[in-house]
Amino acid sequence: MGTSKLSLALGAALALGSMSAAAHHGWGGNTQPIELTGTVVSAVDLSGPHATMQIRDADGQVWDITLAPAPRTARAGLDGKAVPVGAEVTISGMRNDDPSRFEVKTRRVTHNGRNYDVYPQG
Repeated sequence: MGTSKLSLALGAALALGSMSAAAHHGWGGNTQPIELTGTVVSAVDLSGPHATMQIRDADGQVWDITLAPAPRTARAGLDGKAVPVGAEVTISGMRNDDPSRFEVKTRRVTHNGRNYDVYPQG
């Protein structure tokens, strides 16, 4: 590979790496504490970089629930079988600052008296 091709490949790799880092924004943009009770409409999914689920609140609004990275969520005992679709849960975490986005970055899910602490330090 010539020097210019190597430089181009290295530049592309660095650009992709920085885009990935920017996409993983941590808790930025989710600064409003919230406790939300609702019914699970989409079970815990461990397939992405962060586990997810969806719940419907008493007003009928569907919320996107962002959990910890999949391995950490699974270690907390929370997977697709722990909390079935139709179950009532309480979510504790930080709501998205944009009022048009119904998303919670979640620290704890409570179901049937059991706490699943996916971010126990927070």
